Amino acid sequence: PSLHPGHLTWSATHTRLQTLTVWTERRPGHGEDAEPLAVHHRPTGNGLLAVFDGAGGSGAAPAWHAPDGVTHTGAWVGARSARLAAECWFQGVVDAEVPDTPERLKHSLRAVLDAAPRGTRSKVTGSMRRSLPTTMAAIRYRVGDEGVRWQALWAGDSRSYALLPGTGLHALTRDDTHEDDTLAQLRQDPPMTNVICADRDFELTAQQGEFGEPCVLLAATDGFFGYVHTPAQFECLLLDTLTRAHSAGEWAELIRGAIQPVTADDASLSLVALGFDDFARLRGAFAGRHDSLVRSGYRDVPAADGPGGPDAVRDWQDRTWESYRHTYEQLMPGVRE
Repeated sequence: PSLHPGHLTWSATHTRLQTLTVWTERRPGHGEDAEPLAVHHRPTGNGLLAVFDGAGGSGAAPAWHAPDGVTHTGAWVGARSARLAAECWFQGVVDAEVPDTPERLKHSLRAVLDAAPRGTRSKVTGSMRRSLPTTMAAIRYRVGDEGVRWQALWAGDSRSYALLPGTGLHALTRDDTHEDDTLAQLRQDPPMTNVICADRDFELTAQQGEFGEPCVLLAATDGFFGYVHTPAQFECLLLDTLTRAHSAGEWAELIRGAIQPVTADDASLSLVALGFDDFARLRGAFAGRHDSLVRSGYRDVPAADGPGGPDAVRDWQDRTWESYRHTYEQLMPGVRE
């Protein structure tokens, strides 16, 4: 691991498996994203990726005073409680002690949140307030002879993705908001309609599928994808850094270095590459896709103070989103009624 005030990167490599995490705080020591989770059980080929973004708006009240005197919010406690619950659930699945179901994961989340410190009851109430609120985007996967079986599980507006050599980035989740268009979400940052919390019911949505190897799976909080100009630029960030890296650890550091100057939020990412013989094969597998992104102009943002001004930027966003959207949404679950 590489740990500094305000950010952490970690990586590990095993036969045909390379994994990394990236975690940054906008304000060192005051971030509300939990450290990302990446676990893999080598004997069975089971793994879990997950990220957790404490919802600071609805969970801003103090909840816990640490021994060093630092006070943490309900959002901070909620994200870390959810992380612990997800890891405990996965351990139970691997040990064949609990069912591999969203319902059982929700039960684990409920149990840990119920036991977590909530602080004093706030005198301010309302429909937007939550106790220990957090998002979660997780991918439970298993590597077998037939390929990689996966299940995406989520609540809120953190996202899970597949990154495939031939077709690029595919969203596997759909944000819990009333706005369903991904570009419109970038422009509006709409409020969430569902988050994990301790004081009321919440929903865990699940979607599953299967990929042949090789493939890349990842989960990220909105600090990674919420401050780019178009959804395609998140893929550009991933592949621009991949083309310059020579190891999973170096890729993690390059991703961190690329996101910190542009994000206005805490940012967490957990990623696993499956089925590539080594890092050079992983990098080479995406060389063609990277060249295609460059040729398509997804990185060529017009200057807001140039000819056409902000309207030129908006037109460019609309045009590039329409050319990128079909593939990006190909595996996205349908709109809920």
